[in-house]
Amino acid sequence: MINDILLFPPVVFAVSLLFVAGLSALLSPLSAKPARVPGSAKHKPYGCGEDVPVDQAKAIPDYQAFFPFAIFFTLLHVAGLMLATWSFNPGSAGIELVGGYIAAVVVILTILFVG
Repeated sequence: MINDILLFPPVVFAVSLLFVAGLSALLSPLSAKPARVPGSAKHKPYGCGEDVPVDQAKAIPDYQAFFPFAIFFTLLHVAGLMLATWSFNPGSAGIELVGGYIAAVVVILTILFVG
C-alpha cells in the first residue's frame, strides 16, 4: 500500500522537488559569491564584445518575413502527414475528401505567396 503511494508520479515529483530544494539550501553557503567591481558592465547592453550606445541597445525584431515561411513549413508538413496516413487506408476517406484537402492546401499556399 505505501509502495503504491510512493510510486505515484505526483508524489515522486513532490518528494524529488523537496529533496532538491533542501539540497540547494544546504549547499548554497558553499557557492562562490560574485565580485563587486565598481563600474562593472553588469547592467550594460552587450553585443559581440562591443560597447553599444544606449540609444541603439533595444532591437525591434521584425517577424513579417518569418510568418509566411512558418505557415508554409507547417502547412506542407501537415499536408504530407495527412496524405501519408491516408495512404495506409485509402478506403477510410473518400477521394473527395483527399481532393478537397489538397485543393485547400493549394489555395492557402496561393494566397500566402501570390496574394
